[in-house]
Amino acid sequence: MNEKMTPEDLEKFIHRELRSLPPRKAPAGFETRLQAAVEARLGLRTQPAEQLEQLVHRELRSLPLRKAPSTLESRVLAAIEHQATVAWYHKSWTYWPGAVKAAFLGVATGVSGAAIAAFYLVTQGADAGAMTAAAGERLAGVTALFHVLRWMAGYTSETIASIPPLWLYGGLAFVAALYATFFGLGAAAYRTLYRNN
Repeated sequence: MNEKMTPEDLEKFIHRELRSLPPRKAPAGFETRLQAAVEARLGLRTQPAEQLEQLVHRELRSLPLRKAPSTLESRVLAAIEHQATVAWYHKSWTYWPGAVKAAFLGVATGVSGAAIAAFYLVTQGADAGAMTAAAGERLAGVTALFHVLRWMAGYTSETIASIPPLWLYGGLAFVAALYATFFGLGAAAYRTLYRNN
């Protein structure tokens, strides 16, 4: 089974599985009973087509239901469960979260607008150096933000380097002890409150 199954693929998979079922067998004597009933009711084809249709419909409805193979249900349920576990980025656009759709549209619009503006400026004979300078002025805020983030990363690494290793390991051990206490209290509360019920 394909790991990235779309709803359409799942529907086709179920359709294939149902088509692979063995053909339904009529009970013994069904054909002779149907033929006798048709001849008795129609005689020399004097009955209208609607009555023939009703007769055939009644006879077909009297057939026993077809049994599915024992593995069909488990295979279909496994395919449905697998479909629920497929990540959103492996599915079509309609399954993407709203925030990701909005971000994608914003980035795509920006890239498209920049490409159209650059093409327009090149066709008008704009100087490449002037275009680079204009882009640099517009992106000055992004450059400043990059420098601030780089400074913060450097400052954080220098600060962590100045802390004695014993304090760092002691802090990590303290946090680990807090987590262990939290999980231990949670397990005790579960056993006390819910397990007895």
